[in-house]
Formats: sequence, C-alpha cells, structure tokens
Amino acid sequence: MANSRPDEAVQYPLPGPGILIALSSSGWIGLLSLITFGADEGYTFLGIIIITLLFKYALLTGLGRYTLATGKDIFFGIAETAGPKNWAIWLLNAIYYLEIFMLGYSSLTMARLCNELLHIWIPPIIIVFIVFTAIFLLVSVNSYWLFRKILIGAISVILVGLCSMLLSMPLPSHEGIFLKILDLSTFMSVYESSIILSSVGSGFSLLFYSVWLVNHMGGSVIADNKQKILERIKLDAAFGMSSLFFFCVLYLSVGYVFLYEHGLGAPESDLTFEIVLMVMNLGIFGNSIFVIVCFVVLFCSMFGGVYGRSRVLQVTLPRTIPGFVMTRVTYLAITLVLISSAFVSQFFWSMELTRSFISIRLLFFSVVVGILIGIDHRLNPEDRGSLCWYIIMGVGVLMSAIIGLSLLSWISP
Repeated sequence: MANSRPDEAVQYPLPGPGILIALSSSGWIGLLSLITFGADEGYTFLGIIIITLLFKYALLTGLGRYTLATGKDIFFGIAETAGPKNWAIWLLNAIYYLEIFMLGYSSLTMARLCNELLHIWIPPIIIVFIVFTAIFLLVSVNSYWLFRKILIGAISVILVGLCSMLLSMPLPSHEGIFLKILDLSTFMSVYESSIILSSVGSGFSLLFYSVWLVNHMGGSVIADNKQKILERIKLDAAFGMSSLFFFCVLYLSVGYVFLYEHGLGAPESDLTFEIVLMVMNLGIFGNSIFVIVCFVVLFCSMFGGVYGRSRVLQVTLPRTIPGFVMTRVTYLAITLVLISSAFVSQFFWSMELTRSFISIRLLFFSVVVGILIGIDHRLNPEDRGSLCWYIIMGVGVLMSAIIGLSLLSWISP
C-alpha cells in the first residue's frame, strides 16, 4: 500500500501530521477573518485563540492515546456509539463532504493572490481549474510520504516568509491588550468567536490523524515503546499548534499594524487583500512575500483538506456499506467527486451559507467531541486522559455548543 511506512521508519517521524493539521486550519475563512479581526479590534481575540489551540492539542494527543492503546483508528470507537448502526460515522461523512464546499470557496482567493503575484490578469476560472487539477493529481498518488515531503517544503517557504515579514513589519504601539474570551452580547462577537473556534479550533480533520497512525505503526505497538511514541506525538502536536499560533498572530498583526493603527477599520471580506496590499509597506519584496505565504498556506489547506477526506472515506465507506470494496479506481472516483464539488462551490457558496454551516458544524462538533470523551473513558485506567485533559475537552464541548447555538439564534429569521 502506498501509505505504508518505509522499513527504516520504526519511530514516530518528526515533523509529523501535527503541522499538517496546522496548515489545514489556516484556510480562507481563518486567513481573511483574522486580518479583519486585527483591523477591528487589534489583539483582543488572542485569548480565545489560545484556548482553542489548547483544546486542539488535547484532542490530537487524545486520538494518539486511543490509537496506541487499542491498535485501531478512532472510527472503530465511534462506530460503537450507542444508537442506530454507524449513525455517528455517517454523520461525520456528511460533514466531511459539506466542508469541501467551504474549501472550494478558498479557490477564488487563491486566484486573486495569483493575479496579484504575477501582476497580470488571468480569468479566475482558469486558475481555479489549474489548482484543482494539481490537487487531484497529488491526492491520487495516495501516499502520505509524498504528502509529507510537499508539506515540509511548504513549511520552509512559509517560515522564511514569516521571518522576512516580521523583520520588515513596523512594531505595533504599546497599548494594553484586552483579551476577549467569550462575548455573546452582539452578533459580531458571536460570529467572530465562531469563526475562530471553527477554523482554528474545531477538529473534524484531526480524525484522519488516527487513521495515519494505525497505518504508520502497522496496526500494533510494542508496549515498551508506547510511552516514547506518545511523547513524540505530544511534541508533534505542540509544534503544530505553536505554528498555527504564529500564523494567527501574523494575520492579526497585518490587520492591526496596517489598518487598525491607521484608523482604517476592517474592509469588506472581498476587499481585504486589496486594501491590505494598498497600505502595506514591507520593503521592496515585502508585499510579494506576503502574497506567496498566503498562497502557499491556502494551497496546503485545500490540498490537506481533500487528501484527509479522501483517506477517511477510503476507510469508513467499506465499513459502513455492505459489499463495498475500496479499489484504486474507487479511491480516484471519491477524490474526483470531492474535487468536482469543491470546484462548483465557487458558483453558489456564499457568506450567508458559511455562517449557517459554521453554526451547525459547531453543534455537531460538540456532539462528536462528547462521543470521543466517552470513548476515552472506556479505555483501561492507565490509557485514559488526565483530569486536565477531561477539563479541556469539556470546555471545548461547552464552547462549541454555546457559540453554535448563539450564532444560530442570531442568524435565524
């Protein structure tokens, strides 16, 4: 199988999928929104960002513990949830598919970035087609190790770009930073919190991590090596979440330094990049570096989103559909359906649909995390999470449910 680990790979590789999770979380919604939030309110959302990243770290390490303890991926545990057979798996499959439309919506932003970088105008539909064709060809290889090489190269580009931008960016004024944790008093506060929790903190894509870990370890783990592997899982998760934190700080800083401090406020979402590039002054190549970083992050988000969902469906469909056989042709057909759905989303998806979907997604996510907490509690005592882990996960469930319900109440007629 193309995803089987090489013979020499006997340990958990670093960097591992943790950085993939970080890049997959920095998509169009998170990118534009954090720039807008920085322009509107400076760094006040750092508080909720830190909380959501702690939650995501706990979720990732919990998946690793379950997989090491059982030798199975998390979908086996979810399938055992009380109720109609495989209802939770089908719920996840439906959400994975619907999320593709939001990923596809990112392609329009990539087209604008490409035109800005090349300083020519290419019809967006052509750029979008080229991007999705490239993603299809890469995902069709069905190799995590190729995927990892591409991401490591992308990370190198991003880190160099981040360092260059931070060195060129003017320092923000030394005003006190008020950290907003949870404000449900206004629609914008609820919506902004939901964006952060959904794009930065929610973790449906994280479940693919368990599938990868089972495949990488060959379905079994030597007991004496379990703790060492778990420590590397924690290190990988910490690296990924730290990277995501720096991405968030960068995007907030762009909005804060170039818009907020100049009294410009946040522009409409469709104009965010154009306005930022007009007022940004990062030196001769600074603006181009910013565009390249954004383009690479968005491409990795879309690439990771399609790859992760294709791999999850490759695992779950044969288990839930009697007589279903996963072949190479079937895998390519699944990937093509996902790519095609993402491509056509640009013609009908809108911000109104995004808001409705985010609210429902957060509610479903709180249910899934509740299921994961129950699965963890059924493990042997030595394999369960700590009290701190349960507290963090419980806070994540409550925040997802409260913000999801609040957003739904605001947007409902």
